Amino acid sequence: MRTATPLALAPLLFSGGSLALALDGNNFAHYNSRAVVDNCTESSSPSSSPYWKIDDFVLKVYDWDNGGSMGTFGFKAYYSATNSTVECLVQDVDLAKLGGNVGGKWSKCSTAGAEFQFDFSAISLTMKETWTCSGSPGTIFNANATGRLMIHGCLDSDTDKGVESDCHLMEMEMPANVTSSTLKR
Repeated sequence: MRTATPLALAPLLFSGGSLALALDGNNFAHYNSRAVVDNCTESSSPSSSPYWKIDDFVLKVYDWDNGGSMGTFGFKAYYSATNSTVECLVQDVDLAKLGGNVGGKWSKCSTAGAEFQFDFSAISLTMKETWTCSGSPGTIFNANATGRLMIHGCLDSDTDKGVESDCHLMEMEMPANVTSSTLKR
């Protein structure tokens, strides 16, 4: 058996991943010392405590003081399990009809599979997202969460649509409830 010099080992040690080396006569062989873990599948596990971070809110309501509910609602949502950010926005809609009750309307976000409901009377937000991971073919992951929004204050101004209340909301994090299902082939 021939001994290896440090220079001969250097390319194998620094080629990435966790490597173990073996000397077989004159040939070196390397292999992964642990099974390859799909980061998406790992981060999608309920034990990883996935969450949504919600910020950059927009809430504009016309004639709110007089019972009006027409307006705009939107935000950005970062979801830790998929390491992605989506934008969610509805404009010039009746905010009182966006959801908040069982069977309520879901509004789509900028990425397929991400949707939200805004409960105008409770000022709460429900997120849901569906995704797959390449390391878990045939498995569909689903997550949902509901959180109460905190209004810092609203600035009222006269517009051609009526008195516009432009409200500032506090950013928030919501822990996600994750489930998965496997498709039968």
